[in-house]
Amino acid sequence: MSEVFTVPFLRVAFAGGLIVGSLCAFLGVHVVLRRIVFVGAALAQVSSAGVGLALCTGANPATVSLALTLGGVAAFAVRFGNRRITQESIIGVAYALASAIAVLFVAKSAHAEAYMLNLLSGNILTITPGQVYLTVFLFAVTVLMWSLFQKQFMFSAFDPETAKAHGIRVAFWDLLFYVILGIVISFSIRVVGMLLVFAFLVLPAVTALLLSQRFVGIYAFAIVSAAVSTVSGLLLSYKLDLPTGPTIVVFSGILLLASSIVSKLRG
Repeated sequence: MSEVFTVPFLRVAFAGGLIVGSLCAFLGVHVVLRRIVFVGAALAQVSSAGVGLALCTGANPATVSLALTLGGVAAFAVRFGNRRITQESIIGVAYALASAIAVLFVAKSAHAEAYMLNLLSGNILTITPGQVYLTVFLFAVTVLMWSLFQKQFMFSAFDPETAKAHGIRVAFWDLLFYVILGIVISFSIRVVGMLLVFAFLVLPAVTALLLSQRFVGIYAFAIVSAAVSTVSGLLLSYKLDLPTGPTIVVFSGILLLASSIVSKLRG
């Protein structure tokens, strides 16, 4: 199996998968704790609708996808005063509309179908060195911002009333969190696909929350879980000739199941 690491494109896939997985797992801790898991799916779908629009109009997919994703971010970050219009309702509307729009764009473009199918399942084996370097940059910026403004992000998310009492602008920090999440999702789905990005946002974080109660431990377990799933999934898919993305997701699910058993045994 060691010959896998001698193949150049596989080495790039390992590096890219590890960085994307670690970045999504890091943000996924806050996605799960904020109880906005569906936001990840909705933003991914909005981003894919942007790709479909770009393919139909001849525009740059990255630019259109990011623009639509940031539009979705702005809508999701709004706190409505009308209690009958909840954030979950807005997310559901966005997901349904983006899904329908993406399908319509695919129907009107001769070459969009194959592109969109690849975007859905992803192909981690096609990651380029340039994408790896950009992902490393995004990861470094994200961790740096969290290191500098962790208090603001945490208070605005979990205790907004106390945050306001201490002069923290809750709406601004919520919006900034969604912007970071939107940028990461918009970029990552074009690297590894929607399925893998959504799995990285959820499964490692849930696994980590079962194994630790301290934030340092939760971050560590989430990143390690994503890394182990990526390496094991890539090796297994190479050996058994299986689709790489789904194999990584299944292995991540196995780790989650094992963590659940360990958590119950510990009481």
